[in-house]
Amino acid sequence: MATTLPLLSIAALSGYGAYLSYNNITRLQRYEEQTKKAAQHSNTAAERLQKTRTTQGSAAITIALSLITAISLVLLQHTEHHSITQAISLVNATTLLVARVHVANFWNDKAKVPFVEGYNEAIKGSGSLENVLALLGCGWGIMGFASWAVGG
Repeated sequence: MATTLPLLSIAALSGYGAYLSYNNITRLQRYEEQTKKAAQHSNTAAERLQKTRTTQGSAAITIALSLITAISLVLLQHTEHHSITQAISLVNATTLLVARVHVANFWNDKAKVPFVEGYNEAIKGSGSLENVLALLGCGWGIMGFASWAVGG
């Protein structure tokens, strides 16, 4: 029972991360057709399009898994089964931090483009998404430690 409040906090932060991820993806989709046309003539544009998709997708998937597992642990009351909670916490912390590095490696060097507000907002949103991924990774790490401390 001692782990319910942290799990609800993780679920809430995951929900916020899902909201950010959805907004970034919809902003970037506005430029999808232009980018596809550019990718037909440039390998660099094709690589960037693929990286854009994979970074946003990996963030969305890991955040969704965080949300689903946090809610599942609360609803199914697996918080009393500390080894399950510890294993899930380790997996989630690892995947979230790996996704954060993946997103950061691509988006941190992107310059804002004049007169392309949606794209610029997606760059800014990706920075916020990195922060959420890091916080969630740390939250799951703390969750695993708390589960270990409470139940051994």
